Amino acid sequence: MASPLPEKPEPPQSPPALRVGDAERQTVVARLQKALDEGRLDLHEFDERAAAAYAAKTDADLVPLTADLPAQPGNTPRPPVAGGGERATEVAVPRRAGLTGSERSWVRIALILSVIWAVTSVARGEPSFYWPIFPIGIWGAVLLANRLTGKRD
Repeated sequence: MASPLPEKPEPPQSPPALRVGDAERQTVVARLQKALDEGRLDLHEFDERAAAAYAAKTDADLVPLTADLPAQPGNTPRPPVAGGGERATEVAVPRRAGLTGSERSWVRIALILSVIWAVTSVARGEPSFYWPIFPIGIWGAVLLANRLTGKRD
């Protein structure tokens, strides 16, 4: 009498992906914004990842969005560490002496407003009053005052 073939063990199944809420999505977008401010992402890549974060339905959708960024304390989803529970040591990166996040935002907004002004001037056929000077100037004066008094981000 032939013995029955041994059954193949079933591969271990991963736990089902959990649905995420607005708080988890916002945490990931905040981490992406910080990476943008640190110069780790460019604006185009930030936009793509932020859109994907807002469209995410499960935690598995959020993990790849920050997987290539340094670890952050908090609730940012991170991929599981293979080969045990050891964690990589985080190294403190010194802050660059360049522009702060607020100053980089000011530059981006100044460019956007100037392009809007230029497009409307071309559409009219003549240069119009440079109205962006008011929001750009006021915001710039505040940033300059903060820099001169040492109050930076």
